[in-house]
Amino acid sequence: MRLSGEEKERYSRQILIDKIGEEGQEKLKHSSALIIGAGGLGNPASMYLAAAGLGKIGLVDADVVSVSNLGRQVLYTTNDVGKKKVFLTQERLNKLNPNVKIEVYGERLSSLNASEIFLEYDAVVDATDNFETRYLINRTAIKTSKPLFIGAVGRFTGQVMSILPGKTACYNCVFPEKSPEIVHSMTDNNRSMGILGSLAGTIGSIVSTEVIKFFVGIGSKYFNKLLIYDALDNNFSTLSIERDPRCKICGDE
Repeated sequence: MRLSGEEKERYSRQILIDKIGEEGQEKLKHSSALIIGAGGLGNPASMYLAAAGLGKIGLVDADVVSVSNLGRQVLYTTNDVGKKKVFLTQERLNKLNPNVKIEVYGERLSSLNASEIFLEYDAVVDATDNFETRYLINRTAIKTSKPLFIGAVGRFTGQVMSILPGKTACYNCVFPEKSPEIVHSMTDNNRSMGILGSLAGTIGSIVSTEVIKFFVGIGSKYFNKLLIYDALDNNFSTLSIERDPRCKICGDE
């Protein structure tokens, strides 16, 4: 399917970029991404991917909107408190860009449903806020050979990492999975330490840009790299990372 006249107009500023053009825009139209988490990271990531013209976006989240979400989850309003996030997001993304197909999964990701859902998409975005789910996402991405783009935020710090299964370091290579007890403790600490709302917007936007670049096939990506953003000191740094051949998730041994 080629771009329609309406799509050419809608994406005209993006098409003007010589590294994208109509060919790159058509690649986006024929691509799909699954976003896990419809919160502070999932909101900006889904908004910019929809606005950019990605063909299909999947949203996985079982939560409802709470008042404490509103400081960083900008798709929702006070009137949305108590309503399911994925259906609200679907409604708003459809209004933003009706050309994009939005699929929703109003359930928690688990070992029972993860592989089946992942196989419906070309890539996966981890926009979650807990380690237990993050490790599940990493394991499933490796199992299903789906490129994975990860955003993480806490207090004034954000991180971005991208994974090509079987070719680059996976999340477990860098942050080896702990025992279930430790994972639960880490998750509780992460949720209680607070977050600057605008930081989620920054990291979510970076993740969406990485997905766009990947599908169009342009620029450098955060494969075998970890981007760290310190909002307090306004500092970006990049760490080189390596695939661990002994990793229990993606290793060769």
